[in-house]
Amino acid sequence: MLMCRPVELLGTSWMLLAGLLVSLQEAVGAPGVLRRKVTAVGSSVLLPGPDNITHIDSTRWEFLNGTSSNTILQYYRGSHKQAIHAPYTGRAIFHPSNGSLLLEDVQESDSGIYKVTVNVQNSESLKILLEVLKPVSHPRLWSSVLVARGTGEVLCEVAEGRVDTFTWKKNGQPLPPDRRIHTSDGLSILYLRSVKKSDCGSYSCNASNGISWQETSLNVTVAGLSLPLQDMLRVAVVAVVFAAVSGWGLIFPVCQSEKLRIRGELWRWLSAYTCGLVCIASILAGTAGILWMREEGPSIAMILPEIALTYAIVVNFLVSATVTFQPTKFIQLKSKTAQRTLGYAAPGGVVAVVLTTSFLVKNIHNRHGEGCTEFVEVTVLAVSTAAVSVLPLLAIYLCYHTTQGWLKECESTWADKERSFEMSQLRSKDAVSTH
Repeated sequence: MLMCRPVELLGTSWMLLAGLLVSLQEAVGAPGVLRRKVTAVGSSVLLPGPDNITHIDSTRWEFLNGTSSNTILQYYRGSHKQAIHAPYTGRAIFHPSNGSLLLEDVQESDSGIYKVTVNVQNSESLKILLEVLKPVSHPRLWSSVLVARGTGEVLCEVAEGRVDTFTWKKNGQPLPPDRRIHTSDGLSILYLRSVKKSDCGSYSCNASNGISWQETSLNVTVAGLSLPLQDMLRVAVVAVVFAAVSGWGLIFPVCQSEKLRIRGELWRWLSAYTCGLVCIASILAGTAGILWMREEGPSIAMILPEIALTYAIVVNFLVSATVTFQPTKFIQLKSKTAQRTLGYAAPGGVVAVVLTTSFLVKNIHNRHGEGCTEFVEVTVLAVSTAAVSVLPLLAIYLCYHTTQGWLKECESTWADKERSFEMSQLRSKDAVSTH
């Protein structure tokens, strides 16, 4: 395999070609000048005779194939015969005046060394290395998934035509010499190590041979966040929304006056729901922390919040389950320490979730800045999560206010009836006293 940089590749190709020419010239073992001609498939090419020849008595054209040779034609001036041998019959034209040979509709199989010998006695000869090439096709350029701090590749592939040189540029400028590039048959790979924001840009790949060149450009972007970190961000957003909604459910009843505060069955369902929501939020925040440590490695800054979240998960689950299925046990609890522990479990869980997710989101934002892609869209997720989680609270508060309105209406009705009864009694007494 050939490992090289773009600037060195051209020089290396010419060195290899020069070595090939020398080896071919030595292989045929005959004297003479070696020239090189390059042409495209399907075209016509003129193979010249030796220079400075003023008089031609005989000419012999042959195709050198390793140590053997195949005669194309043998010409003698006196006979005027031009016997052209297969496979050149019908597509080779000889010019006796200067000894040149015109080959028509050449194919890749016609590539090789052609030797012309003029005036056999004087042994004037010339060797021509003919290369018949297909034009290079338009390169196909693509890249692997590029994530900041990771590794990646930008690949340039040519399907048709032999490629002599691949040239890479970024934003119209040659790549730095320290970039690693691997080139094989029709494929060039640009390796990117420790990918960073500066690797973003427009990359162009130019593929060329002796008769043609083609160039393709690709806009390469680097993602600041890997797919696991993007999932972690979504989990953290859902966790903090759940924590915010449950916090609102905890604060709102406290802000109400003692007379209007929710009690009884509605309080039981409100407590069960808020504690359950804190439990779910703690589970999600803990999961987000584990995903972060899986990508970045364990740290004290995440291990301590994980412990606090585990405590919040267990306590809030027990509170929610007890209030839902066995509320009498919760009411009969006499220990003040246990009451405080259970009372502060939900607010403490909310605080732990908010602090943990804030730390994670801040680090995620910093990691995102190392790339050049748009930030992960989480607005729709946050709004939909908030809407779904608020619905049960709204149902509880609606039921509470409906019940309160009905009770006030009932109290007002009874008060009116009592007032009417009292008025009727007063009228009866007035009537009796009058008589």
